[in-house]
Amino acid sequence: MRLYTLLFLLLSILFSAKAEAQCCGAGNPLNGFGDVSGIQRKMFQVSPYYKYSYSDQYYEGSKQADVSPDRMFYNFLSVDMAYGLSNRMSIHGQIGYFINKTKLYNIEGWNDMTGYGLGDAELNLRYSVIKNIIKKHELTLSLGVKLPVGVFDQEVDDVKLPISLQPSSGSLKYNASFFASKRYEKFSVSFKGFAEYANRINSKNFDYKYGNLYLFSVYGSYNIGRKFNTILQLQYEYRDKAIRENSQIVESSGGQVLFLIPQLNYTIIHDLSVSLYAYLPLYRNMNGIQIANKYAISFRITKSFNFNKNTK
Repeated sequence: MRLYTLLFLLLSILFSAKAEAQCCGAGNPLNGFGDVSGIQRKMFQVSPYYKYSYSDQYYEGSKQADVSPDRMFYNFLSVDMAYGLSNRMSIHGQIGYFINKTKLYNIEGWNDMTGYGLGDAELNLRYSVIKNIIKKHELTLSLGVKLPVGVFDQEVDDVKLPISLQPSSGSLKYNASFFASKRYEKFSVSFKGFAEYANRINSKNFDYKYGNLYLFSVYGSYNIGRKFNTILQLQYEYRDKAIRENSQIVESSGGQVLFLIPQLNYTIIHDLSVSLYAYLPLYRNMNGIQIANKYAISFRITKSFNFNKNTK
């Protein structure tokens, strides 16, 4: 248990640090998928994913700002895929699409805006440093890259959309993460850490750099029965302030958010399952005045294929 004690202490220190994050931004949204471990050799997994997010509150620091609120929401689809290169190493990918990213302005004379289209693509390589089947504990490390393959610099009716409504982030991003878990007969305890660095955008409409993003989660999983599994996750994320042209710091960017993410998984058959999530912000501390997420819900289907099976 020394490994998990060390990780818990590390997370405690990081949770207490001053940090920044932002609620809404371009590119594929983060998901709260609980298990970010690798998969077995010659296993292939595909997961269609849907997420709806709604925001109608402005925050200044940790308090709701006394301003007339706009509304913002999106409908997002993605396909996640994974393949086991060995029993310890696997490759994972995601491609996302925004059905819409919409902002409804509560200002007379301002027209509502909607972006839509292909978002980012992501590739990750994961390696299980520790994978003890008997003692049921695991430590998996991951390195990845997000590619801005989708729609950026989008304009609607000759009006430039703000960066928060662009489907793609427009920025090449690098990320690293760890996932540690300890399983028991009916439940498990896990930790997840994630860091992302974004390159500067220098496009037709934007000269911009997103703040670095850091995320930490602790969650417990419990098997209700043979087919039902529940996960309760606390996810803390923070982002540094963004930078625009001439190295100007964007004061109303970045902040910190703590989410409660309950999740219910149902196994239809042994290699097919469905998952439901809710994203409920418990705490927000925004730099400047920013619109903050009110809630989000998502749905996932996961199908696995085992190519290790002998075929006759």
